[in-house]
Amino acid sequence: MKHILLAALLTVSPVWAQDQQVSNPAGFSTKVPSSFRVSQDASGTVAVEPQQKYMVVIKNHTYNNFEAFAQEANLEKDGFTLVGDVRTLNGNDRSFRAARQTPTGYLLADTFVCFSPHGGGSLIVALSDEKNADAAYLSAYQMAQNLQYTQPQQDKLWSSALAGKHLIYLYTGNGYSERKDLYLGANGQFAQRNDASSVSINGSGSVAGGGDGSWRVMPGGQLVLQFNNGKVATYTLAPGKAGNELLLNGKRFFVTNK
Repeated sequence: MKHILLAALLTVSPVWAQDQQVSNPAGFSTKVPSSFRVSQDASGTVAVEPQQKYMVVIKNHTYNNFEAFAQEANLEKDGFTLVGDVRTLNGNDRSFRAARQTPTGYLLADTFVCFSPHGGGSLIVALSDEKNADAAYLSAYQMAQNLQYTQPQQDKLWSSALAGKHLIYLYTGNGYSERKDLYLGANGQFAQRNDASSVSINGSGSVAGGGDGSWRVMPGGQLVLQFNNGKVATYTLAPGKAGNELLLNGKRFFVTNK
């Protein structure tokens, strides 16, 4: 597919008479035209152009630099192909265009990978057809230019990321196996189930248990489980090596949607 992005787009930005501020608990905010329809949830922000010709998705990332992002990015998995070269916006930020063939033409995705001085940063992705690609690019470019970063609100960031998730811990070794399922409801309630079994020359056995109650994340980044029986469990949260992993007190949990 012929690369249709004009070089002039790198220096020309749309003029917005009015705008609305959108923010992310990861510690960044930007401006979106007031005419765009904006929706936000735990995964990020979606801003839709008034005539629904294109949309811009804004979300956070945890990469330290573009090289780390590129190592995990998998365009082919989502059916996309890189179009042209990766462009340098400044010393750290990058942008690139990818395309995917659809029954009605090409779906274009212009991605801006921007970095915060506090670590991590933001992804701004404009999605459009070929006809509206230039306008979509300009809108996303302007949003990237308007980014402002602050110290991340760790409690809100973790709460947003964990709400509605199912955490799974698995361990097997030396004849012993353990599984823990932790369901964190978006309503602040949780349910937990524990299963353990062992096999030895003296026999075998299994134990099952669990509980429920309410959960919250403290400002320092600790997950607190308040069981209905009065028991309290506290876990220090940390990201895992893979995008679907999370560390609770150093133990690796897999993260899935409920």
